[in-house]
Amino acid sequence: MKDINDYRRDRTSAAAAMTAASELIGTTEASGAAQDDDAMVAAIAAFETAQADFAAADASVKRLEAVEAAAAASAQSETSQSSPVLGAPARAADPAAKGVDFGLMVQALANAKGSKDGAIARLDRDGHSGISAALSGATDSAGGVTIPRAQADDIIELLKPRVAVMRAGARTVDMPAGEIRNARQASSATAHYVAENEAVPASEPTFEPVNQNFKTLRSLVPVGNALLRHSSPALGALVRDDMLDVMGLRKDLAFLRGDGSSETPKGMGSWALAGHTQTAVGKTAAVVDAALRRMVSKVEDADTPMTNGGWIMRSSAKNFLASLRDANSGAPLYPSIERNGELLGYPIYTTSQLPDNLGVGGDETELFFADFNEMLVGDSMSLTLASSSEAAYVNNSGDTVSAFQNDLTLMRAIEEHDFVPRHDVAISKLTGAGWGL
Repeated sequence: MKDINDYRRDRTSAAAAMTAASELIGTTEASGAAQDDDAMVAAIAAFETAQADFAAADASVKRLEAVEAAAAASAQSETSQSSPVLGAPARAADPAAKGVDFGLMVQALANAKGSKDGAIARLDRDGHSGISAALSGATDSAGGVTIPRAQADDIIELLKPRVAVMRAGARTVDMPAGEIRNARQASSATAHYVAENEAVPASEPTFEPVNQNFKTLRSLVPVGNALLRHSSPALGALVRDDMLDVMGLRKDLAFLRGDGSSETPKGMGSWALAGHTQTAVGKTAAVVDAALRRMVSKVEDADTPMTNGGWIMRSSAKNFLASLRDANSGAPLYPSIERNGELLGYPIYTTSQLPDNLGVGGDETELFFADFNEMLVGDSMSLTLASSSEAAYVNNSGDTVSAFQNDLTLMRAIEEHDFVPRHDVAISKLTGAGWGL
């Protein structure tokens, strides 16, 4: 069964088909073809088909938007008729409680075996009427329950500190239709000094496409049924953090080292240009300093705005750099690392998702420098949940574990996103040998 985002994608595709068919009609007319010419008839038929597809998809989108608006407007707890819910439920003022309502929704859905109505009833029974009212506006489909936008936004916001690229300042953009089509400037226009009455040489900037398409991240979290039998904010926070940890680690790895294969995002390492990449850099202080400064120069010399420059590396690489000493004075080479967490004037962000066992010697690690304002994370801004207490899963050791046999419930969360730099010259990458402690 299609949801509203599927119909939005259909509408976008139909609009693109209408544009292509219209351009084909114009080209055919310009060639002098008659209205009954086979090429003209085919072009008109293609346009009419795309127009009908657009109208159908547009009608479906508007119908489902009306349903969502009606559900949100009428949502209220049946156990508290004297206090109707007006607008969105109150949000927790305590930052530590942010996303707890998501965790309680997950618990309720797991206890109700994925039934939205059952989860709403359980939340009402346990005194969480505001959360049940929010859940009543969620979309229920064969793939699971799509969490309401407010709670999904909280979780996406909480993911940012767990994903180094997002923590460093990458911009998150909404792409509800499944794709975003932008353009990056490949070459710029030029300016010239000319004499009076002399013609100005013509110039024109060129552009190349920057497209993002959904990559689907599925996370599977086993939760003990003993925990799910209790409904409290503390346990809601525990479930929330389990889901965040699983999703955050995988997104972090993808946005840094993904190669774009097998429906995964293409990460910063794959986007980095060959001329912006250094490999097997030695660990002496002079070599390290020259390599780091070269990384910064590559990005700055590409006329990158440097609105949000920063480094991403392992903690062990950061500590290695902090331990380097000047050969003459013995003073720390980079005292700013200990003082304020900066290297060459830019902040350092650490992650465990960059390996430290690369290379022939097994002692190499990666570092990235970039203007993170040029990094874009396209996100559907939605989360879909499903649960099962009968399914099995494969653990980190490769063993198949039965949820039923071990009194577990498997929670599956589905999120859709993609990663792309607006300008790939805004990234530089280094692989250092022995850059660890």
